Amino acid sequence: MARRTLVAVTALGCAALLALARSAGAQEAAAPGDPSGAAPGSSAAAPGPSAAEAAAAVDTPGVTIDTVEAPDPRDELLQRPLTKPWRVAADVQYRSLLVTDEDPANDRYFLYRAQASYYPRRWLSVYARLGLNQRFVSVQGESGFRMEDTVLGATAEQSVSLAPWGWQRRLALSHGLRVYLPTSFASHEQNLYLATEWSTRARLRLVGELFAGVRGTLHYRFHEYAEQAGPEGGTLPRFVAGLAPFVEYSPLVSDKWGTLTVGADFVGDETVDYPSRDPASIGSNQLPPGTLAGSNGSIGGSGSNDSFVTPHYGYDLYAVYAPPIPYLSFIVSLEQSGNVVRYGEPRLYFIHRDQTEIALHLVATY
Repeated sequence: MARRTLVAVTALGCAALLALARSAGAQEAAAPGDPSGAAPGSSAAAPGPSAAEAAAAVDTPGVTIDTVEAPDPRDELLQRPLTKPWRVAADVQYRSLLVTDEDPANDRYFLYRAQASYYPRRWLSVYARLGLNQRFVSVQGESGFRMEDTVLGATAEQSVSLAPWGWQRRLALSHGLRVYLPTSFASHEQNLYLATEWSTRARLRLVGELFAGVRGTLHYRFHEYAEQAGPEGGTLPRFVAGLAPFVEYSPLVSDKWGTLTVGADFVGDETVDYPSRDPASIGSNQLPPGTLAGSNGSIGGSGSNDSFVTPHYGYDLYAVYAPPIPYLSFIVSLEQSGNVVRYGEPRLYFIHRDQTEIALHLVATY
């Protein structure tokens, strides 16, 4: 069943990308292409009108400038380079709990990621990503470096005009399909075969440099076993479905000083674990001597639940600065995530000493 589900999810994602390819191909055949080869959904380096001109024109009746050309430094890797069909990128992150312990080395680490992208079409990219995380503490005899899961993915960009509904705007859509290969320590411990994920983001200019949108994801994990080994091992996650509304505003858009964007998002998701393989009930003849059974001569097992569903929440407050220097951007963010249900009842924390992180990013592209 797990194998069939994995094939179905992957096939669905591939079919959706193929449909987008046909649609985009038809649009390119009907209209002359952009000689620069820039992708819809491009970032601050996008050719064409400036952000101020685009903002002014899009608010003018009868003028239809594609608002997805507005600066968005977080989309740098989605834009096809002007002079070549490929790009390499490096992302270095320093992450730390907002509230550290007496030994802060336990709460801080680095992430190093490298990504190579190829753009067969101006709106389509395929890529591979490798990652390492560096802890400042390690088990004796082990390195503080550990690999992340290797990612193979594809992203397709498109925009939809809202003019038929009387609004001179374009809705920017970004669709992504990822496959995660189990190269990380955690995936090895959980006997993960692979994981796949489909995501879609919709982004819309509200007014001026104010944008809003929503991201949706569906994640599937294919494990060898339904439960993790060991006395503390529980059932492993199978599906994760998430939704994240967000808002972004750029108070600074300047050719001289660069672009500053601030934003926030709120994430909610549901994790559905594999069904437990334990029996729903254990008979008295299978119990150790002296164990008290129920009135029916058995006790309930963990398999009495078909699967466990866990809701999570989180947020991300961030600022992105793209200086007037090609190929660089800087990001600082405050992030929080955790279970909705804690100690048997719903409890939400804006700041939690074990889960709220501050992160500093440096992104370089070539």
